[in-house]
Amino acid sequence: MSSDYGYINARVRAMKGRLLSREALYELLAARDLAAFADTLSSTDFGKDLGEAFSRAFGLSAVEEGLRRNLCRTSAKLLTFADGRAGELLGVILERWDLENIKAVLRGKHTRLSKSDILSGVMPAGRLDEARISELAEAEDAKAVADMLATWHSPFARPLTKALSVYAQDNRLANLELALDRFYVSAALETVKKGDRNAALIRGILKGQIDVLNLGTALRLRGEALEEGPLVKYWVPGGEKILERHFLSLARAESFIQTLALAPPSLHLLEKPEDEAAFERTLSRAFALRCARLYRGDPLAINIPVGYLWMKTIEVTNLRLIARGKAYGLSQAELEKELLLV
Repeated sequence: MSSDYGYINARVRAMKGRLLSREALYELLAARDLAAFADTLSSTDFGKDLGEAFSRAFGLSAVEEGLRRNLCRTSAKLLTFADGRAGELLGVILERWDLENIKAVLRGKHTRLSKSDILSGVMPAGRLDEARISELAEAEDAKAVADMLATWHSPFARPLTKALSVYAQDNRLANLELALDRFYVSAALETVKKGDRNAALIRGILKGQIDVLNLGTALRLRGEALEEGPLVKYWVPGGEKILERHFLSLARAESFIQTLALAPPSLHLLEKPEDEAAFERTLSRAFALRCARLYRGDPLAINIPVGYLWMKTIEVTNLRLIARGKAYGLSQAELEKELLLV
């Protein structure tokens, strides 16, 4: 293992060479059905993971399991040759996916989704692998999720456990998510508050993540009869563009048109959103592209592994989209509009 970015980045470039080309992606997009899609994908770097998944399941479930396994294996491999400060900084990025996966499981428990439905919404690119996320998806409720995380000595166990008492009283999922978000942001910003350009780059990514988080929370709170005091507790400090005043204004907006007018012009959206859901999604897509394009940065810094991680997650997201589209009979044109191309 190494903290030498020259060595790390040489290894990452080799891994990047196994990402699907745009031509290969369009070949998969043109597959006549899910079976043809899976056959074509089996001839790529995803073949081993798909083979293992199809030995236990079939159809869309097997394809999605194979994609999750491949992503999990890729992120784990990256950590095998990065330690020291490099591993610590990459760990900040990877824990973001742990955070999102735990939140996805909690949402599933809150709305009583099946295990398969919960797993369809996770992205196992963090330290929690496919097997452990699958165990969490089998937990009975939020408390069981917290207990399981504690058994694994996960840093997310303590903030989740503390938030359970409030959740038991008001049954607001937002309180569980807020506790996890605040913990992650606080710990991550502490890790990168000092250091060289590599820490500064991760700090900039964190600020962007906080902006996406705060915008999404404000949009979901819009229309709820909350006073400014209770409302502001859902704002997570540390972002760059969605400051407290923006958050409060967005959450109190009377219409979506007013929401657009109140949003900071520096968000750099890819396209004009049609509604609140599209607004959050558009910002998330723009942020993902910005992070993926870091791969083109300094060849002797952390840009390359960070950019690669986002390129890989975008690849898996695109493949999931195509697989689901084939399973549900969507047209190639409909799917192509939703692809995110780096």
